[in-house]
Amino acid sequence: MRRISTQSAVCLLILLAVACKKDSNGKSALDGNWAFTSTSTKGTSTAVADDGNGTIEKTVTTSDYTSTNNKGTVSISGGVMTSKGVSYSVSTTSSYIYYVNNVQQNAGTQDISFTVPPFNSASNFKLVGADSIVFTGGASTIGGAASGSTGAKYTISGNILTMAVKIDTTFVDNSMGFPMQKHDVATQTTVLTRQ
Repeated sequence: MRRISTQSAVCLLILLAVACKKDSNGKSALDGNWAFTSTSTKGTSTAVADDGNGTIEKTVTTSDYTSTNNKGTVSISGGVMTSKGVSYSVSTTSSYIYYVNNVQQNAGTQDISFTVPPFNSASNFKLVGADSIVFTGGASTIGGAASGSTGAKYTISGNILTMAVKIDTTFVDNSMGFPMQKHDVATQTTVLTRQ
């Protein structure tokens, strides 16, 4: 209950695709090969469990980190982004506050460390306006795909492409053997460098 969903949350942007106005040859300014440079997440995860006997437990976890040991490439062409051999590591500390019946009981930090092994994937996308994109069918994640469409903002500065997506999800998590109402709010940013 004490940490934000790490791998699935941190990986959301890895497989996102972007688009922009096409030139006279029908190519996007983003078409080409890119090196995966980093992914970062800044967010809060709230988990609430009700024991059914009047006791409500709540944990609020805050995380802010940027990946290291970044590897892999991303090719963008014709409305498809293809990732090859993308991998990275995260080693950070998150902070949490634990409540029982809305009275703080404990606060502290928790180490988070993981490595995403190399993966390959492809995502379809389309342009929406001058600085926004939509990933049709959802943005791919490690271990699955998000349902529906996912949107992001992007910028290009020189040879650096930065994509940011706002996440705001509410769901029931049964992974601890009992139902917890989860609410995750985060901004995830992926940076690519043109090769």
